[in-house]
Amino acid sequence: MKKRRIVITGMGVLSALGTDTQSHAQGIKQGRSGMKPITLFDTQHSIYRNTNACVLDKEVLETIAEDDKTLQISCGIHSITQALQDAKLSKEEISKAALVIGTSIGASHTFSEFFKQYVLGHEISDELLALSSNSAHTITGDIAAHFGINGPLCTISTACSASTNAVGRGLDMLRSGKVSKVIAGGVDIFTELAFTGFNCLQALSTTNCKPFSKSRDGLMLGDSSAFFVLEDLESAKKADKHIFAEVLSYHFFNEEYHPTSMKSDGSSVYQCMKNTLDKASIHPDQLDYVNAHGTATKVNDSSELKGIALLAQKRNSKEPLYVSSTKSMLGHCLGAAGSIELATTILGMNQHFIPPNINVDQKDFIEHPDTIAILDRTIEKHFEYAISNSFAFGGNMSSILIKNGINI
Repeated sequence: MKKRRIVITGMGVLSALGTDTQSHAQGIKQGRSGMKPITLFDTQHSIYRNTNACVLDKEVLETIAEDDKTLQISCGIHSITQALQDAKLSKEEISKAALVIGTSIGASHTFSEFFKQYVLGHEISDELLALSSNSAHTITGDIAAHFGINGPLCTISTACSASTNAVGRGLDMLRSGKVSKVIAGGVDIFTELAFTGFNCLQALSTTNCKPFSKSRDGLMLGDSSAFFVLEDLESAKKADKHIFAEVLSYHFFNEEYHPTSMKSDGSSVYQCMKNTLDKASIHPDQLDYVNAHGTATKVNDSSELKGIALLAQKRNSKEPLYVSSTKSMLGHCLGAAGSIELATTILGMNQHFIPPNINVDQKDFIEHPDTIAILDRTIEKHFEYAISNSFAFGGNMSSILIKNGINI
């Protein structure tokens, strides 16, 4: 039986570089860093390795979130609204759609505030007490209620691969015929809890995020929300909709190796990407670009680059496989990292540029410098096929393959 072709007809973005797809794309193309001083909580204690991150502007967050103490609900609504407008879904279509949300943070903003108030012995309001018990799945429910979504709801929290898996789950639901429209993506506005945790792991950079650079010393956290509307190609064409991209396949597995690190030889990275290509019957020669997980940590960058190099060796193309980590501009957006990086890749596809990997001083090319090209600047280029990687704590690995929607 022939697989149903699934396409993206709507896309909404909120990041440190922009509040919509166009402003975000412009920032990426210009190679701008979203790094700013953290204002959401106090970072002045000497224990912190850094006081900056790729955060949303304070004014933007205050405008979007207003009285939403979770921050996640309103930021998710902001980008989903954009995606729904793109896809021109009717109220009836929205009501029957599935909603799949990937997140890592959940409602820990309110939990952190509750815990601080409790430890300090302050009186805790009933509202804060109620909100502190919110979790990721209740955020999904609240967003669904806002839009009047009565279809299947799903929350995925596989750490930093959550929103890639959310889009993959949407692909499966559509191909199985369970629903005709899926809203999928991820949202995470990082918290004091997350920032302190990564700091304790000594995973935060002391300077800035420099993926695949020999001087890399850690990651930068980031805020983002990115969502997509997915539907059958036939229905999209019938309604004469703009098609951003076709979602060809995805693969996920747990490598069961280490709580925070991947296998150092890159074999798991290679297998995840290779299985993704095989599911869509795409040869490595056809692959143009990899939006790497690229956290800028010493071990994980090396492992991923080795895995990508293993895949690149299977190519016969004279042109190298282009690679960049857009975390260099966006920071690590945790559960939303996969969706914001997928959106960035699609925007580059549609606007004919490959996103850069900024902040590189001396590139870490490892064994095969002729087969891969780490882009330290934007290049103008039409490209058809791309993979976005998301490799998370706990061994949760996923890759997703897309095709440019311009000529579909």
